[in-house]
Amino acid sequence: MNPADPTSILLIEGERVRKDSDAVLGIYEALGFPWRLVGLFRVIPALFRDPVYRWVAKNRYRLFGRRQTCWVPSPAYRSRIL
Repeated sequence: MNPADPTSILLIEGERVRKDSDAVLGIYEALGFPWRLVGLFRVIPALFRDPVYRWVAKNRYRLFGRRQTCWVPSPAYRSRIL
């Protein structure tokens, strides 16, 4: 991966490294119930999931909008954010 052009997401869990849609699913699974249910998408092969992940990532601002400022968590959530 080129650090100057990050086109992917990585999730490192101990010795395991997950990329693209596997990383996103791993993040949701770690959040616990009910988010863990998103892991059911693993039945779809990454060959099909990854292009969808890349399309959403490429079009995220058009799909979800863009903010002028960064979100700052309230004190109740600060311990959950890295």
